[in-house]
Amino acid sequence: MASKRKRVVLSLADKLKIIEQLDKGVTGKKLSEIYGVGQATISDIKNSVRELDWAGEKLSADSAAAENFIEKFKTASESYDPEFVYNADETGLVWKALPKTTLASKRESSAPGHKVSKERVTVLNCANSSGNHKLPLLLIGKSRNPRAFKNVKKLPLFYKSQPKAWMTAALFTEWYDEVFIPEVKKHQKSVGKEGSKVLLIVDNAPTHPTAELLERENGQFKTTFLPPNVTSLLQPMDQSVIETMKRHYRRQLLRKLLIEGAEDEELVLANHSKIN
Repeated sequence: MASKRKRVVLSLADKLKIIEQLDKGVTGKKLSEIYGVGQATISDIKNSVRELDWAGEKLSADSAAAENFIEKFKTASESYDPEFVYNADETGLVWKALPKTTLASKRESSAPGHKVSKERVTVLNCANSSGNHKLPLLLIGKSRNPRAFKNVKKLPLFYKSQPKAWMTAALFTEWYDEVFIPEVKKHQKSVGKEGSKVLLIVDNAPTHPTAELLERENGQFKTTFLPPNVTSLLQPMDQSVIETMKRHYRRQLLRKLLIEGAEDEELVLANHSKIN
């Protein structure tokens, strides 16, 4: 007879860490092994913890570490023009999901033999501290050559593929060299500040290479990492930027479905199934 699983009680901090890892593409199976809980528990956490308000995240974050980082960062960033201090952060996007409150979504979930789409991609957002330079998004999908891109001459984003649509150190480095540095140099030229030092702030996810590996052009381009457990307090992209990007995306998805479906539920669902 199989032995019963030892009951594990997860703290709020553990649950928030699980949510962050899920957003970065770590599977529920892997997380259940790491934390010693069942996959159903991971699924419940995913559905319930997202409902906690901003205050809950702030309470679980390490405020002391955040304040310490801020003081050190003030000194370390004195020689940088705020125009060239950037932040980048990735997030998971379930690109075909409909809002749960729509009639079409309810019909989709209740249709016999139909499963709600959970197809996801990873999206990397990056902008400078003034907010006037937003870089093209990095989109990571599973397909090496998506059919949807065949007739597009130039994509308004940087697309890469990975078997599970996850970020990797190699993909991050490729984005850094092929998108971040060229785009920043282009911005510097447009504002007449060529040659200015550049600082990129990212979190300490294992998919991000070390600061030493990301230093370029004799120190002109450098990277610094946020300490653990301060993302909800300090990560600029988490201050509603990523949330706003997803809202814009979802709005455009619904707009496309409603325009083509003329508010006919059956037609909306039919068109939704064709989106790739």
